Amino acid sequence: MSIDHIVSALDSTVAAELRTALDASPIVTLDGTVLSDPARDAVLELLTLLADGQSVALGAVADLLTTSQAAEILGVSDTYVRRLADSGALPIEMRGTHRRFRLSDVMAHREKFPRRG
Repeated sequence: MSIDHIVSALDSTVAAELRTALDASPIVTLDGTVLSDPARDAVLELLTLLADGQSVALGAVADLLTTSQAAEILGVSDTYVRRLADSGALPIEMRGTHRRFRLSDVMAHREKFPRRG
């Protein structure tokens, strides 16, 4: 079973209960390994999103993203991402004739304009 299936199968009530339990404990272990603070914070953030009923997809992301990858992270169409790039609202790096987006720029844009609903 992939991580995507495990995450999507986690009920929002269970996620909220897990988040509360983990938030109360200063030390969190996974298979006997103590999680570092950044890892613990990431798990808490994931559980918070799931408890709020939001969809979450997990996967590795390179530093430079394609238009499609940026669109997926932002929850918009490829066309809209190209418009953001063309208007200068979302910085790009050109690789030949292809637009590439820095993950940090995409995440900063997402924080400025969170999705509604």
